[in-house]
Amino acid sequence: MTASQPEPPAALGLTRDEPLARHTYMRIGGPAAYFGVPEDLEALAAVATWAAEAGLPLRVIGGGSNVLVDDAGVRAVVVSLRRACGGIEFDGADLAAGEVRAGAAVMLPALARAAAERGLGGLEFAIGIPGSVGGALQTNAGIGDGRCIGPLVRHVAVLFDGVHVTLATGEVTFGYRTSTLRDTSDLVLGATLVLTPRPREGIEAEMRALLDARQRTQPTAEPNAGSIFRNPPGDAAGRLIDTADCKGLAVGHAQVSTLHANFIVHDGDGTAAEIAALMAEVQRRVLAAHGVRLRPEIEWWGDGDAPEAFRFADAD
Repeated sequence: MTASQPEPPAALGLTRDEPLARHTYMRIGGPAAYFGVPEDLEALAAVATWAAEAGLPLRVIGGGSNVLVDDAGVRAVVVSLRRACGGIEFDGADLAAGEVRAGAAVMLPALARAAAERGLGGLEFAIGIPGSVGGALQTNAGIGDGRCIGPLVRHVAVLFDGVHVTLATGEVTFGYRTSTLRDTSDLVLGATLVLTPRPREGIEAEMRALLDARQRTQPTAEPNAGSIFRNPPGDAAGRLIDTADCKGLAVGHAQVSTLHANFIVHDGDGTAAEIAALMAEVQRRVLAAHGVRLRPEIEWWGDGDAPEAFRFADAD
């Protein structure tokens, strides 16, 4: 133990050097300096307070589908909210008909299915998104036809300086794969969503069709982080990557998927460095072929300077 690695109070239940590869869909990433699964919001607030006092960033790991963690890990307190914010509620006293309150750790497919069981539509698009509600709110998660979570939001619950705060719709702005909840010190705890009554059979039929299409067009059997790059205005990143002859392009154990060009997969032995290097090469080739700078959709977790792939899009 060094001065740069303080000992947390035992009551916080934090473990040391937890491999984050265990918690991401890419199955890549070094250790978190501290890792915990707070039991409730009070415990979460205590962890947040200690992290601030220790001068450590606090990060929340959700479904792990939209993140690439440095091979060296990250000097941060990383928490999972699956216990503190893992509930789904349809019948609360302050919920109107058709509303659902979902914790930040609830996985989107589970929420879509729970809504379908009650004949509530609007979340059909989420059935194939392997992320959590918290991550979806920060990135305005959605699918290619334009459907996304932002228009469904009535309230968002956040932890701000240790205080539980409820934000109304007008206090949160949603954009393409982003929102004002992203890159702030607020911890997203969950949201109230407004859904639409619809026959259960129709909801489930649409979700089956969406899942079938996903199986046909995306490399779901291989480790990946979901869509790697954001779609530029008026175009699709996958099309640009494909027509720049990047399908099948590889760096080490990482490869641009031959099924969908906006996915990067690996054979189980890939590293974050290989993924980032492949991303940068794809960016260079797309820029040369089309004059378009691709911006990462996935988030980089690491200490120090980010790899070229996560800086390239901001270059002149």
